Amino acid sequence: MLATSAPALPQETSRREHYVGILMAYFEAINPTDAERIEMGLVTREQLDSGQRQPVNYREDDGRLRLDFWLKGKDESGREIRVRHSVFIKNEESRPSAVGNIQVINHQGKSAYIGQAFFDKGQSPYPDWFTAPYHRARVGEADLLQFVNAWTNKKSDDKALPLDFAAISQGNLKALHQVMQSDKASYVKLMLGVRIADDGRRYQTVFPRVILPSWTVNYERLHKELTNYLSNAQSRNEYGVTPDMAYDRRLYRLRLHEEAADMSFDASQTSDDMPNYAAPTMKAAPATNRPEPPAASIHDDELPF
Repeated sequence: MLATSAPALPQETSRREHYVGILMAYFEAINPTDAERIEMGLVTREQLDSGQRQPVNYREDDGRLRLDFWLKGKDESGREIRVRHSVFIKNEESRPSAVGNIQVINHQGKSAYIGQAFFDKGQSPYPDWFTAPYHRARVGEADLLQFVNAWTNKKSDDKALPLDFAAISQGNLKALHQVMQSDKASYVKLMLGVRIADDGRRYQTVFPRVILPSWTVNYERLHKELTNYLSNAQSRNEYGVTPDMAYDRRLYRLRLHEEAADMSFDASQTSDDMPNYAAPTMKAAPATNRPEPPAASIHDDELPF
């Protein structure tokens, strides 16, 4: 049953380690049930009995359905890392940008912001990488497709996997579960950050603007998005990424947060030469120089670890 508003999420684990850099992350659950949360070690039966329950599907006060993708990977020592990537969706058209551009999505699952004149004519101002036909994006649709496209290892020109967004936004996650569980060996690459609150508590975060497929060996888009994000004077940096992550790509390598300032590690391990210590060896797809549309993500709520 869908709740009308999202309860405050409890601190579900006492993790002591925090990481920055790229994590090769495997799927574990979407909006887990209480039984799944116990099995995953997110909560104990005693905590549930004391009232720390939450609906499987829950909505924000503005009506958006929250999709929590729980994923896990390992660091170089083999220590397990669990993170949550949240996407907020609603079956209504997304709002125009600050300058009035409209967010659209084409048959390849790519998103872009275009002017009203192009939209009225069904044309694209970016014919080299974003082609018509397209439709007006719904709230969170681009974020969800970015994640699914990366998970299914979709190449740039492939047709997007059809998903019933209206059904998903109503809480029917059956098809989404099938997609995520169709390939147990699949994984995505997530950029982790650590946000430090005013009271000193640390929060493990996922930078949501770029979710990378497993075959990616070119991190230029991630570098660009990090740089743009950090250069925005209005950014609160809620994801805890640092200028070093954007300007010194050696830090793309997964490291403990406490060690992130230590630059004494092997500098030959660059963003194009990262160890696949937590994933099977996979043949890399040919690199592309095509620009990708920015992801308009909303990810402002993460658990403290």
